[in-house]
Amino acid sequence: MKREGKIAKRTLIGLVMLAFVIVFAISTAITVQVRQELEKKYTDFAFSYVNAAADYIDGDTISQYLKTGKTDDYYDEIAHYLQASVDSTAEKEEEENADGKMQIKYLYVFVPGEGDDYIYVWDAEEFSDENAELLETYPFSEGAKEQAIRIMNKEIPSDKRRYTDSESKEEMLTVSVGIPDSKGNIVAVVAVDLLVNDIQNVSMKVIVSVIVSVIGIMALAIIAYYQIMRKRIVDPIVTLHKATEDIVEHIDSDKELVIDIKTDDELEMLADSFVEMNKKLKEYIKQNELITSEKERIGAELSIASTIQDNSIPNLFPAFPERKEFDIYASMTPAKEVGGDFYNFFLVDDDHLAVVMADVSGKGIPAALFMMVSNILISDRTHLGGTPAEILESVNDSICASNEADMFVTVWLGILEISTGKMIAANAGHDDPAVCRKNGDFEIVKNRHGIVIGAMEGVHYQNFEIQLEKGDKFFLYTDGLPEATDKNEKMLTLDGMLIALNKNKEKNPKGILDGVNECVNEFVGDAPQFDDLTMLSLELMEVDENNSDKALTVEADNDNLDEVMGFVDSFLEEKGASMKTMMQVDLAVEEIFVNIANYAYGDGTGNAEISISENGGEVSIVFKDSGVPYNPLEKEDPDITLSAEEREIGGLGVFLTKKNMDTVKYEFRDGFNILTMTKSINQ
Repeated sequence: MKREGKIAKRTLIGLVMLAFVIVFAISTAITVQVRQELEKKYTDFAFSYVNAAADYIDGDTISQYLKTGKTDDYYDEIAHYLQASVDSTAEKEEEENADGKMQIKYLYVFVPGEGDDYIYVWDAEEFSDENAELLETYPFSEGAKEQAIRIMNKEIPSDKRRYTDSESKEEMLTVSVGIPDSKGNIVAVVAVDLLVNDIQNVSMKVIVSVIVSVIGIMALAIIAYYQIMRKRIVDPIVTLHKATEDIVEHIDSDKELVIDIKTDDELEMLADSFVEMNKKLKEYIKQNELITSEKERIGAELSIASTIQDNSIPNLFPAFPERKEFDIYASMTPAKEVGGDFYNFFLVDDDHLAVVMADVSGKGIPAALFMMVSNILISDRTHLGGTPAEILESVNDSICASNEADMFVTVWLGILEISTGKMIAANAGHDDPAVCRKNGDFEIVKNRHGIVIGAMEGVHYQNFEIQLEKGDKFFLYTDGLPEATDKNEKMLTLDGMLIALNKNKEKNPKGILDGVNECVNEFVGDAPQFDDLTMLSLELMEVDENNSDKALTVEADNDNLDEVMGFVDSFLEEKGASMKTMMQVDLAVEEIFVNIANYAYGDGTGNAEISISENGGEVSIVFKDSGVPYNPLEKEDPDITLSAEEREIGGLGVFLTKKNMDTVKYEFRDGFNILTMTKSINQ
């Protein structure tokens, strides 16, 4: 978002505010100083008159005048002297100077009387014919009498005070001193009342002149400083701002960045840094593009490698849907994009199943390549025949012959005779398997270990036997399971693995692996996966030879509908079902199979397993597919009271299925859609 620059404006406002503070401070200081100086001049002027009068007046005569109340020529002389002093200042009233007017309002001699009055001896007032006469009284102003008494008692030599005249409302300055007699006693007080109104006026004139001068000087200083600051700070910052926009706009081009800043200070250094940064940034972007391109290439190759690795081991389940004697499931979760663990299982012939669990040293691409080579060698060699020990010896010699990377792989190889449950196995440094006997718990089956594959040529391995009975479960794993680590670096351990296994022992092989994975994830929490995690579970199933259950697995395709219908009808005829029952069952079977064929796998392909059994005159038909989870029974039944034109399309086939069958149930279990229908054939 583009914003208006505000540094210059804010700086100007700051300078104006600073100037205001300075002007205020200067004016306040000058005001105080001018007032103090003016008041001192007025005070000195007043004291010059009272001191002169005190020296001129003969104090010895004052007692006589106060006692007799009569005047004489000397009295008149003093009165004339005082009046002349007052009149001399009054005549200068129109003569103003820088110090203002200094005019005596009253000049008088008095002694404190009874109460709050003072008694006049002499009184002189500007241009007045009504001066107070000898012994005339007049009230003291507040506090004046106390000071006069202190002067009379020689406690203080003089007094100065400010007051407002009660009649004229003028500001007055009064100064007074004592008049001594020939013996040194203070016999009276001489005082001057001086008008001081002009102190304020003169102060304001001085302050205004000073403020105007200061404001003018400050304005010139602000303008000059603002111009300098704009040229040396604001304009370079604006230039830097435009340079950053130029960097962003031409980030992918080879255009050279030029910043014209010549301030010979830190801003010029910053501009040089911008130019250098732009060069480094463009270099970094080019390097990053190369790195990103390389990462994308590596990522694509890793994705392909992961796909190849996934396809190198069996990953479609159920792996052998036509075999009811055993059930097998396996999973591999690499710590990185590709891993070094691998499992494998395959039929050597109709009665022998080979199972492999292996763990390659290291991780990543090298381990994945070594894993695929090892897996191919083991698979090919096993199909040639021989015991597990002979197979591992041959594979070890083949790997050691060209193992320049000094990698190795731990391998557990077992070959199960399906009809008898006898498994012959050999172990090349791998973890011991766990076996759960029917109605028992999972336990580790210890056996002798040989050296890992790839360590050295000419190694001999030993076979050992594990006998499995119907209902037993077998579990293989890599060390990534017991060594799964939480954020506190605590491992799951073998005991923790067995707890997880026994918690899920009642489930089928897929359910066991899903349950163990859930336990591991709960234990590890947010900690990163440290090692590849690979597991395989095998269950030897109990098959009742007298059981009349039948099963058919076909590709979920409409072309196989006739085969499915023939399979169901053959069973129903064998059980003596009536024609009406067969028609009702056929209608339901067709609806469910067509739905699976059309919708379960989308654009892909997959199998549908149909199993049928009879118990006590009730036929049970189970449809099983590994397609998209979908429960057809959740769809609302159509309103059959409406005409065909008024009813919504769809839903009628499932509705008729529920009507024709005694029960219809759906569940999604272990990755499969399972729909079960029952129908009594004795009706």
